[in-house]
Amino acid sequence: MTAGGSSRMSPPAAILRQHDPDRFRFALFAPPENRDALFTLYAFNHEVAKTRESVSESMIGAIRLQWWRESIEGIYAGTPRQHEVVLPLAECVAAYNLPRTQFDALIDARERDLDDRPMADIEDAERYLRATTEPLVELSALILDSDGAAETDGLADIAAGQALVGKLRATAHLEAHRRPFFPRALLEKHGGSPRDFSELKADEGARAAVRELAEHARTLAARGLSKAGNRKRVAPLLLPARQARSRIQTLRRAGYDPFAESFVRSDPLDVWRFWLASLIGRY
Repeated sequence: MTAGGSSRMSPPAAILRQHDPDRFRFALFAPPENRDALFTLYAFNHEVAKTRESVSESMIGAIRLQWWRESIEGIYAGTPRQHEVVLPLAECVAAYNLPRTQFDALIDARERDLDDRPMADIEDAERYLRATTEPLVELSALILDSDGAAETDGLADIAAGQALVGKLRATAHLEAHRRPFFPRALLEKHGGSPRDFSELKADEGARAAVRELAEHARTLAARGLSKAGNRKRVAPLLLPARQARSRIQTLRRAGYDPFAESFVRSDPLDVWRFWLASLIGRY
């Protein structure tokens, strides 16, 4: 399937498919008339989210984030920059009358990434993940359901739960690059060794800590589904719950070892699960 049913994929869609395949697949389940807008919105999110990954120093990251703030300002001033994501984003903003507040919030939330320090505890982790996903959910809901009927509180819970699972899957990468996310207080609560964890070893205490974090993610996604219902029009925002549940099951089978290859690698059956969930309306 190509973006918006066209024979040629748009630059935002191509960026998304290469760098954020999960959201690319979720967006495929949007109504055809909304699909390119979601690709564009999610490509913008990727460009902002990759800031810390793309720079060698936090100061350069801060400059990059400021560039995006100015780019958003230019869109709303009617003078968008000549950029493969900024220009289509300007069209998306105009077509759906998207508010600026959420774009600014997504950029501001990424300043936390420049600190290179783990989350303090589960509550701190959830606050961060909500800050980096909730504005995106709100904008997506405006694109998918312009009448405002979408239950965004529930959708935000789903997004936070799925993002938490995503961070668990990225644990090895983040630890290896000295950009830890996993709360050390949670490790210590269960008697896990922070030093061993930083060396990509999951002892019994670490696995117990991972299990607690995974259960928190599962609870968030399940609670979100119970609030959001199963309106097919917002399927791209419901499918993350299905993915989170599947990946938590894989993590459980791996003994809650976040470094296990079976948990870290992509599951080729994901997209088929999405099709089935969308077909029967059970996410």
